[in-house]
Amino acid sequence: MSILLYNPDRKNKADFIAEFVIRTKIFDEIMADIKTGKMTTPEQHYLLLGQRGAGKTTMLLRLKYAVEDDAKLSKWLIPVIFSEEQYNIGELGNLWERIAEYLEDYHGFDGITNEIIPFIQQDNYEEAALKVLIHHLDRHKKKVILFIDNIGQLLAKFDDLEVRRLREILQTIPHFRLIAGSPVVLESILDYQQPLFEFFKVIQLKGLTDEESIALLRQLAVLHHEEAKIERIIKNSPSRITTLRTLSGGVPRTMVLLFQVFVDHEHGTALSDLEQVLDAVTPLYKHRMDDLPAQQQKIVDAVALHWEAVSVKDLAKQTRLDSKLVSAQLRQLEKNQVIEKRATKTKNHIYLLRERFFNIWYLMRYGRKQDRNRVVWLVKFLEAWCDKDEIERRVKDYIEKAKKGMLANNVLETYGHVYTFFKDLDPETKFLLKESTPDYVASNIDLTEDEFYQLLRETLREKKLDVLQKIASSRRFVSIAEKDRLWLFIETNLELLSEAFWSQTAKKITTSDKNVKLNNSYFLTIVAFRLVALSLVAAIAKNYQDKIEYFVSVLVRLLPYFKGLELSTEERASFERIIVFLHAGKFHSLANMLFEKMPFSKEEVSTWRRVNAYMESNQQDVIFDLGEEQASLILTKVDFISLVRKLIEEERTQQKR
Repeated sequence: MSILLYNPDRKNKADFIAEFVIRTKIFDEIMADIKTGKMTTPEQHYLLLGQRGAGKTTMLLRLKYAVEDDAKLSKWLIPVIFSEEQYNIGELGNLWERIAEYLEDYHGFDGITNEIIPFIQQDNYEEAALKVLIHHLDRHKKKVILFIDNIGQLLAKFDDLEVRRLREILQTIPHFRLIAGSPVVLESILDYQQPLFEFFKVIQLKGLTDEESIALLRQLAVLHHEEAKIERIIKNSPSRITTLRTLSGGVPRTMVLLFQVFVDHEHGTALSDLEQVLDAVTPLYKHRMDDLPAQQQKIVDAVALHWEAVSVKDLAKQTRLDSKLVSAQLRQLEKNQVIEKRATKTKNHIYLLRERFFNIWYLMRYGRKQDRNRVVWLVKFLEAWCDKDEIERRVKDYIEKAKKGMLANNVLETYGHVYTFFKDLDPETKFLLKESTPDYVASNIDLTEDEFYQLLRETLREKKLDVLQKIASSRRFVSIAEKDRLWLFIETNLELLSEAFWSQTAKKITTSDKNVKLNNSYFLTIVAFRLVALSLVAAIAKNYQDKIEYFVSVLVRLLPYFKGLELSTEERASFERIIVFLHAGKFHSLANMLFEKMPFSKEEVSTWRRVNAYMESNQQDVIFDLGEEQASLILTKVDFISLVRKLIEEERTQQKR
């Protein structure tokens, strides 16, 4: 992979040419100019501008091969290509030396370097070396077309006089033509005071279009024997190609790296090789960051960690740089194709990293472990790559493997974070996901209230008791409306809930061991409370005094679970029903003991004390000192108790018959 991606010159020439299927228009444009130029006078020089991986090296090499293979050009024009790193060129004279060596090694020019050597220690070394080189070119009736990648790195080694000298030579001596590449916009071609200002014809190697991406994918499919898969994807899922192009920023090298992931995911299989791809691009992206000045690195860091497009104002705040300075650096980064500017409805633009896969690499390498934005790229990928059913399948597979301990910690955390972004999962899947992920990940997973009750109904109907208990115990109920809805749900499904919970709950609430608790589950507490309350009412109706005392003692054990909470409508009504039935059954002391332990307000406690006194004495003097409204409230409760008492007595009479 590394030879193919980073050293295309090592690839078989015939294969290389056959695989050259993109940027063909740019190639044709430059090649047409080379063919028409006779180099009797200095020709136009070119600068290919594009971020690393955009295809500059490939383009330069393809042009070199085209010159070599052209029957007419090859008679008089010699292509000389230099790699990105020229460690043995430190001054302009060295450049002429290296060209001389190249001509000797590959084109049969004998004796050039021997003629240059005597001048090495002399002050006019560069001029003398150039003169020798031109002499030999004239003798052989040849011209040289130079292909130099990463020209900025080479020019940085020359002093200002040498750069001006190079410009003068290229502008006045027709023996050399330069086609160069650079991953960044060179200051020396932007500043009118610099020697190379407006010297080159600049051609930008922008991101591939969908059409170019398809051409590249088809060629890669041939190489990997995946033609059928790619054709199906092109025909049936063209949006995946757009996704791939967006993630890669249309950078060919990145698209090649993603190709195997792309093919393997025709049916959405696991992204197991993605980390290997990220490792493979590290040299490329590390170079890209290293190429940037310190302030630009700081801005790119802030943009990358944000993932979504961000404003200058937010960047200035994040980087603690002046907003004008941030804007200036963003303009430079935009020219270098690192940053992409997007318009908004206001005059303020927003900015993001142009190549999304570079952003992915940066987040995975430098994002904080607990930052969800670290994996937002994978969320976007899956959203475009998979349908809802496939996402559901992936999450279930993740849950199953997490349960069995089959996932490494980094996989558990990364994919756990990813799946928290998907809100449309089946409620049970979402709940089990919450159970399977580390706490700091699970905190981002929330069942809506409707999902919670849907899940309760499903698990109750299917009698998945373990899941039901976990679900029921997992939710907090804070507002009165939330608690009332829960009470109504329990009331509606009490029979099924009794079958599900009573055996295990009864053991806990009836034991004499005071240390046994209901694990602070509000849901289980209500279920237990309602079941005990119903049993108490049945015992009162049948006048089973021992059972009545027993059930009251159980309720006393449950009441502390309600302390410190504002009573909901259903809670208050349930508590009051118990007091009413105890009074109706003439168990006044038990009623008095119980309501004193209930979390009523002071006013409610005072009212029930009066009701209790009235029921025990049957005397109205307990309400003489009260206002009309309060007295009416107590009498209403007394009348209701009397009505219930009458019904209980009728029930008891029926039982005796």
